[in-house]
Amino acid sequence: MLLTGKGGRPPGLPKTGGRKKGTPNKATQTVAEKLDALGCDPFEGMARIAMNEKNPIEVRARCYSELAQYIQAKRKAIEASIEGIPVINVNTNLEKSGAVDGGAKPQPESAVAAGEGI
Repeated sequence: MLLTGKGGRPPGLPKTGGRKKGTPNKATQTVAEKLDALGCDPFEGMARIAMNEKNPIEVRARCYSELAQYIQAKRKAIEASIEGIPVINVNTNLEKSGAVDGGAKPQPESAVAAGEGI
């Protein structure tokens, strides 16, 4: 037997024991039992609020949104990639328009502020 100083199960060996997947914890079970004893079904109540046209549309929309999470899985965000998107080069042709060389010569800020050269 080789002792490596590491405890626990060896890699690749499946986990055994413990609570089965989907088993509610004590707090969840207690709340569910209390609601059941009161005859309260939160999903039915929320559905009634959502379907009642006398309620404000914001409230109804929120109820529908909450209920939809249990019927339809939320869509996962997708990762955007810029691979395959063509590169667009912008050429302003400043040299040909005279804005760089041959155009009006830049003046010092003090001359511009004083109104000289205009």
